[in-house]
Amino acid sequence: MFPASVEPYPEKREISEWFDWMFREIPYGGIQLPNEEIANTFASHALRLRDRLRDVYHHLPISLEPRLIESLIVYQCWELEKKQYATAKHPEAHRLGSMRTVEAERYVGQVGTAWGYHCVEGGDGHRYVITVPTGRDDETIPATEALCNRLARLIGLSVPDIAVVSVEGKLRMHSEDERQGRAHRRPKRAPELCVGFRCQNLCHSATSTQAEPSSSARSRRRNLVGILVLNTWTLNLSPRQWNDCSSAVGQLDCALAGDAGGLAGGDWSRFLDSTYDSLPAAQAVAARVKKWEHIGPWVQKVCQANLDPIWEFAFWMPPEWYGGNRRTLTQVLDKLGRRQWEIARALHHFIRVGYLPQFRMSASRVVGASSKKAS
Repeated sequence: MFPASVEPYPEKREISEWFDWMFREIPYGGIQLPNEEIANTFASHALRLRDRLRDVYHHLPISLEPRLIESLIVYQCWELEKKQYATAKHPEAHRLGSMRTVEAERYVGQVGTAWGYHCVEGGDGHRYVITVPTGRDDETIPATEALCNRLARLIGLSVPDIAVVSVEGKLRMHSEDERQGRAHRRPKRAPELCVGFRCQNLCHSATSTQAEPSSSARSRRRNLVGILVLNTWTLNLSPRQWNDCSSAVGQLDCALAGDAGGLAGGDWSRFLDSTYDSLPAAQAVAARVKKWEHIGPWVQKVCQANLDPIWEFAFWMPPEWYGGNRRTLTQVLDKLGRRQWEIARALHHFIRVGYLPQFRMSASRVVGASSKKAS
């Protein structure tokens, strides 16, 4: 029995720290993240139990406390996911290897002006911006968005969590999509597996195409430079989109949203024919890159990135995301590997042609610096 005393309430600062830990670490273990309200509750429960154990076991080593809190949080997340899986209407949709699957429970509305983009609320309490597959053999956009999202996370950029969102035919019937865009077949009534990007919070976040998010600061400009390098790697031909949301810890958060412009705008044949001198879409941050030290660390991250997880992820994607053409998908992954090693050469070319107009370092120093970073 625990002592009958007033329960201590953990400080908000400590709860916020463990909230941040959850959003950093939990996804890498393949466990589904709860929404923010539940996440804060889990952190609070874990901290209260730790305080109770301190009262009972006065000799509890301080070094074990973080591991105890981590274990309690992970267990609560696992219990929640187990219950959601057990009550799922279509549990077979969850068997997609390392890809997390969420069932859409409520239709929220259309997103943007192009066909196939919607917002739904999932069974986990989060809202997702989904991309509906066209059902055609030449489909590439859902796979393009998913792959570019994973590549961004691979090099340390902030991106929305991704999931396979299962959408039933009845749910889609509530909104007839008459918008122009990708050529598509009539949606089927059976549950459709869409790629979904989770809204950072359950706020009413609007997706925008501004060159830089309104919450940009010095710490965020570094990420914008990383995005420039990522766009070079993936040959992104469209302006970036952003989600701006207020986080639970009172800070304005920004994350990359859409990636339909990656891999030559979803034109995989064009991407396969690209070379180091193929220019991505113009970016405002390019005018702020003035020396190699700004882009060098990101070039190193790209060069050192292990693409094995990307290959594994790619072959767990639903085939309708890439028209079922696994051979072309393999060629795209091979091309990403080759472009990975040409990233420094590409940026050297961009300097010469004026893509980075304020760059002050001489071309010879760029080559020398890039060689050292890659070695």
